[in-house]
Amino acid sequence: MRYTEGGFMTWGPRPREKMLQTITFLKCLECGAENSRPFMEWDFIFKVVGNEKCPRCGGSRSRIVNIYVPEKKESK
Repeated sequence: MRYTEGGFMTWGPRPREKMLQTITFLKCLECGAENSRPFMEWDFIFKVVGNEKCPRCGGSRSRIVNIYVPEKKESK
């Protein structure tokens, strides 16, 4: 429930702010190369991911080493 300018209550979803892109960093378990991709549901640090190929060696196993959430910039 929200109050609008005229004092009326409205139902419905709140307007969404633009969400910043969360980035997952992976490290290949075969060659040690690091790469990144957009965050996916169920990503967590130290998780071994077996369905993505390494861009350097073509290996199929990587470990999530970092998850980066950009800070929201305050507008003045």
